Amino acid sequence: MIALLFYCFYLSISYTQPIHWELDVAPYRVHLQTDEVERLELLPGIGPIMAQKIAEFRIDHPIESPDDLTEIHEIGQKTVNQLRRLTTSKPNHED
Repeated sequence: MIALLFYCFYLSISYTQPIHWELDVAPYRVHLQTDEVERLELLPGIGPIMAQKIAEFRIDHPIESPDDLTEIHEIGQKTVNQLRRLTTSKPNHED
């Protein structure tokens, strides 16, 4: 009976301890300047038509930050704020 109590106590302590993972994983970020239209479509609020507009825009206008997307018709600051964590425009990104 005492062994059962100790076992229950052990289980309650061991399952309440936080699990520490040692993974060094960086999220993938869509590169606004170089990624294909298909990848741009995966972004929230960006469909096939908007992805094509971004691809056409970046031919003549290098995208240096997500804020540059506000120059495209129908992309507002709210959409840019959603994309900020999911995209990059830095050269040689390794995400």
